Amino acid sequence: MKKFVKIAAIVIAVLVVLVIATLKFAPGIVRSYVVGHSEELIGRKVAIQNISLNPFTFKLEIDSLAVFEKDGETRFVAFDKFRVNVDPLRLFTGTAAVSEIYLKGLYARVLQHEDRFNFSDIIEFVAKGDTTAFDSAMVADSLAAKADSTGMVNAVEIADELPFSISVENIVFEKGNIIYQDTKIGSKIQLDDFSISIPAVYLSNKQTDIGVSFKFADGGDLNVKVLANAATNDFHVGVDLRKFALACGKPYLNDFINYKDFSGSLSVLMDIDGNLNQILASNVKGTVSLDDIVLTETSGRTLGVNHVGVGIASANVEKNEFRIDSVIVDGGFAHLDLYKNGKTNIDVLLKKGSADEPDSTQLAADQQLVLGDAPDSTTTEAKPEETASPADETPKAKPLNAKINKLLVQNTTASATDHSITKPFNYTVKAITVKGSNINFDTPCTINVNASFPEGGSVAVKYKGALSDIGTMDAYISVKNLALKHFSNYSHHFTGYPISAGTLAFASENKIKNFELDSKNVIDIYNIDVGDKDPESDPEFLVPMKVGLYILKDKDDKIEFDVPVHGNMKDPKFSIGKIIWTTVSNLLIKVALSPLKMVGNLATTGAGAIGIDLGKNDEIIIDATRASFTSEQYAKASKMTEAVAKDKNLKLIFTQFYNPRKTTEAYKTIKLKTDYYKKSQGKDKLTELDERAIADMSNSDEGFQAYLKEIGEIDQKALRKEVAALAETRNQELLKVLQQQKGVTKKNITVITAPADKLSAHRGKALYKVTVDVQ
Repeated sequence: MKKFVKIAAIVIAVLVVLVIATLKFAPGIVRSYVVGHSEELIGRKVAIQNISLNPFTFKLEIDSLAVFEKDGETRFVAFDKFRVNVDPLRLFTGTAAVSEIYLKGLYARVLQHEDRFNFSDIIEFVAKGDTTAFDSAMVADSLAAKADSTGMVNAVEIADELPFSISVENIVFEKGNIIYQDTKIGSKIQLDDFSISIPAVYLSNKQTDIGVSFKFADGGDLNVKVLANAATNDFHVGVDLRKFALACGKPYLNDFINYKDFSGSLSVLMDIDGNLNQILASNVKGTVSLDDIVLTETSGRTLGVNHVGVGIASANVEKNEFRIDSVIVDGGFAHLDLYKNGKTNIDVLLKKGSADEPDSTQLAADQQLVLGDAPDSTTTEAKPEETASPADETPKAKPLNAKINKLLVQNTTASATDHSITKPFNYTVKAITVKGSNINFDTPCTINVNASFPEGGSVAVKYKGALSDIGTMDAYISVKNLALKHFSNYSHHFTGYPISAGTLAFASENKIKNFELDSKNVIDIYNIDVGDKDPESDPEFLVPMKVGLYILKDKDDKIEFDVPVHGNMKDPKFSIGKIIWTTVSNLLIKVALSPLKMVGNLATTGAGAIGIDLGKNDEIIIDATRASFTSEQYAKASKMTEAVAKDKNLKLIFTQFYNPRKTTEAYKTIKLKTDYYKKSQGKDKLTELDERAIADMSNSDEGFQAYLKEIGEIDQKALRKEVAALAETRNQELLKVLQQQKGVTKKNITVITAPADKLSAHRGKALYKVTVDVQ
């Protein structure tokens, strides 16, 4: 018996030694076999520096493995170090445990040309010798049986049916380098320092924590955090993308636009919560921003924006619901060029197929690695048409439910150049600001737009409407102090006369219903003057501009008229510009052919009808009950600044005078009329057209008199404070405009209100008295 035990011990010891020896030397044998027969196994050359297996710790290590391209020299997939630790002793407790999976220096270069990749030949090679189709089908059927009604397979249910539990811990990939290239269009995306960190994978009702990070070679960092529950299929994805360089997408833009260069960066900070069974029902929130976007056109001019930020409160694709906290656009710049053929620079930009397909020796070599001797991918076998059953029909989409809490566009500049007229026209609008709140798709909302014109002009637009019905809206436009000389080229083109001077104010109230436009427009022009008619011109309208303007001007060099516009905006022949020009031209022709009108104008205006003469040269008459100025008041004040432009030692002082007692009484009447008008018309805010209606209201109006009896007395002290506040507002408004005139600085212009004692002693009309001082 003792002899048998001794022999058995020797045999077992020998077997253990053999097993250990086998485990020790088997990796070298495997390495030699794989390297020597790799082309028989996968059709590619493979290089492996070393494979080792520790028989005591069951640690498998592979050093420097590389799978080459078809040329046998270029690396396709490779890594520097791979290590896996298995804990066989835990099998006795019913657990298949992997305590570590480590991969360092992963390299992969994926090339695509249309529908083929540089690994397509490997798949095709392996498929030829595949003898496991039956077994694969059995596995597929087994997985299908485990799928729920959504088609998702629950990993926990599969794990529960295994004879052992699975434990995978400490999965780490580091220092990876992944390259993707589309060899047809020449694009390249390279991920540097690719890394993955997974502390543990749980096939149970416990969160698996996955972290992925890498850098883009062209600029940008991406960090992704994933929490997943294999039991419930719930997941959370956190995405942190910073300063991703959009220039890598330039090759793709060639299929859509004709451009010279493109740059900018994208940043995304996003959280996504959902369930794998209902991906479209996931809730998304976070921020998306674009910075330093510049698109250079083939002409060399640029379009772009400094910053665009979108804050997403929640987004649910399945419900078609989107809640946007804010949309902020800062520092936008754009231009529009109109050419004689009716096209614009946007048409040139969107011209498809203008970019040449990349062509280089390296690109051709990369394409060969992908295509090789593969059949022509452009030839596909015709398939019989499939008839969709009623069950396959796409369900009706849910109505869009979207809302933007805050919209802000600021510091934006836009310019326009019109090459379609005789002499090109160029104009730049600055300080464009757009503000809106609670903007949604179906409910009418209000958006306000403001912008500055050259030489102190401005425009304000108020829009009210629903985005779902663009054919129905209200829009009010107010233009103030627009210098007309900038539009001289248009006047030259349409009439043959260049504009040499003049300012314009414009108020337009537009109501649109089902694309039917009802527009009321008031044009107020001051001190407009034109040069001699160009004998070489061929104008569209034969208008006697000089005679017409001379007759139209009143004694204060002012022209004011209404331009009603009606029509269907969908009519191809509809044009607001042509309607306005036709109205103006007809008016000019009409007055020019009226000799009685000319005689009457000469009798009333005398020699003052020619040139600028608003009374005394050192005074500007104002309305002390209003905060704003008229076109002629702006014009005369601006005209006076020519003195300081010629002599930098001069200083202009604009001193405001008004009689507080008389002004308060007049302001009281205007205020009461305004309050009565708002109440009777149901309006909170007034337009210039409303203010005109209030000014024309008679003091004896029955409704107004009844309103006075209702309200009783008004606090006179409060009225005086409001009058003083109006005076200060006028000062600031006038100073703002004057400081934009040529040669004006903060030192040579002052706008003030006279002291209280001088105001009380003032008699006559309210005015600005202009005095000159020497600096």
